[in-house]
Amino acid sequence: MNPTEPSSLELRKLSVTIDDQQKLRELTLNILPGELFVLLGAAGAGKSAVLRAIAGLDPVADGEIWIDEMDITTLPAHQRQVALMAQSFPLWPNLTVAKNVGFALDRKGRGRSEIRERVDKELAAVGLGEFRRHLPLQLSPSQQQRVALARTLAADARVNLLDEPFDAQDLQLRERLLLLLKRRQQQSTITTLVTTRDPHEALRLGDRIALLRDGELQQVGSPRQLYDTPANRYVAEYLGDANLIEGNIEYAGDQALFQGENGIVVPLFEQLVKRSRTGAAMFRPHDLAVVPPDAEPFGDEIRFNGRIEQVEFRGDTLRYAIDLSGKTVWMDIARGSRGADLEIGDQLVVGIDPARIRILEN
Repeated sequence: MNPTEPSSLELRKLSVTIDDQQKLRELTLNILPGELFVLLGAAGAGKSAVLRAIAGLDPVADGEIWIDEMDITTLPAHQRQVALMAQSFPLWPNLTVAKNVGFALDRKGRGRSEIRERVDKELAAVGLGEFRRHLPLQLSPSQQQRVALARTLAADARVNLLDEPFDAQDLQLRERLLLLLKRRQQQSTITTLVTTRDPHEALRLGDRIALLRDGELQQVGSPRQLYDTPANRYVAEYLGDANLIEGNIEYAGDQALFQGENGIVVPLFEQLVKRSRTGAAMFRPHDLAVVPPDAEPFGDEIRFNGRIEQVEFRGDTLRYAIDLSGKTVWMDIARGSRGADLEIGDQLVVGIDPARIRILEN
């Protein structure tokens, strides 16, 4: 395999069982060459199990792992040409920071000056240039994790596997490292898998996202696809704040209608739905907007009468809790926009484009 060319990574019905507990169930993913791919999920979802199986650290109960045209399922870990940054970010305690970061390059026989130049570059990128002679035990957990990240990025592997790479960082450093990884990925050809529990981090970082739950794939797609068109309620709520109104899907002739439990009726113009099924109408808080009193009486948007129940200040936005016929929904408005001066008890009319409403069937 030519290390200058980006590699594809494919998981074919991958199942992993550890200590009689199934961690993954027939997981199938096709990661594109040079892609920054995010595995998203709560603790115990199976994210680390995916990376450890790819790296050859945990046995595969069933299925296959392919890099390009090579089946690596049974290859020893040291032959797989992948670099794993484990969630515990272990470092060699007897090696200096510089030797930890340059370890893989030294094993590949790179020259001393080349190794030093690369190590200095990676340490500077993670803000640890002055710590090259330190031992790991002399560093804080945040610094140790950044050394582990620098070591992985310096390895020049076919595939980088980063397990919660920002977990030990404060907000400012998380932001810096996220931008570093995003920029590095745009400049390099290394296929990278990153795990995280943070949906906002996943949405910002990934070219595509796979959401896992209890070892099973819930949905895979671009950040916009998962956020705007979630496959089910779990995806809808995990990816961000979601308004959910329970109801029934019915038909008036050929017209599909969603009849909400609080009397709200939503025509479903472009969505393919099954007949006579219960479900929920899902939309995001920013999909709602205040309808001004002088607006045209008819239009494409769906309108509801409501009352402000609660106001939350969120810096650049205001969040309103609105009572719609006994159902509370949330609306986000940018400061300075129409409706940003509403107060508790105010009556209002809110509107939404029906194309922004996603019907999640039960």
